[in-house]
Amino acid sequence: MADTKGVTNTRRIRVEWGHCDPGDIVFYPQYFAWFDACTTHLFESVGLSPKSFFADFGLKGMPLLEASAKFHAASGFGDEIEAESVIVEWGNKTFKVTHRFTRGKTLLLEGMETRIFVTAHPDDPTRLKSVPVPKDVKRRFEG
Repeated sequence: MADTKGVTNTRRIRVEWGHCDPGDIVFYPQYFAWFDACTTHLFESVGLSPKSFFADFGLKGMPLLEASAKFHAASGFGDEIEAESVIVEWGNKTFKVTHRFTRGKTLLLEGMETRIFVTAHPDDPTRLKSVPVPKDVKRRFEG
């Protein structure tokens, strides 16, 4: 994979009651849902709304291959947090996104996703087939 440090997108998130566990801290799977939303917002920040760019490039999606999170501090109901997302590596068919969640100057979490571009398999449309990352997509993130 080629290392890159291009476009960064920051998203503000207000922690709602339903995001928390009975201990009044964000229930850990919620961060993985936020990772997914943050990746979508990152692509939208360079003019690539998933629905339209999937259609433009004949893609079915960008499934997750790997995800991880390292928790540093808790967050709870009513907190205002920021999520900063950036693509740090491009492969031929994959890309790696890092997410950094903070509350003020406090680091809450560092996360990572590896995703792959896919289309319908030519021999069986019920299956998926990996495809190279479209060059125009990579170009949008070279900022």
